[in-house]
Amino acid sequence: MCFSIPYKVLRIGNGTAYLKGGKLIKLGSDISVRKGEYLQVAGTVAVGSLTKSQGLKIRRLIKSLN
Repeated sequence: MCFSIPYKVLRIGNGTAYLKGGKLIKLGSDISVRKGEYLQVAGTVAVGSLTKSQGLKIRRLIKSLN
């Protein structure tokens, strides 16, 4: 089982997503995401995309576990 964390997409260019927190992720052809949406990230790999509301909801849930 893997745990993915949603990161907000700040910019996309040349097949790379620039995420909040300074993280850079290479995007495969199977991931479709736009600026302002969220990527599910496990390590250094994008495993899926989320809408802004989905990403925020999951981030709040993770933060509440601390």
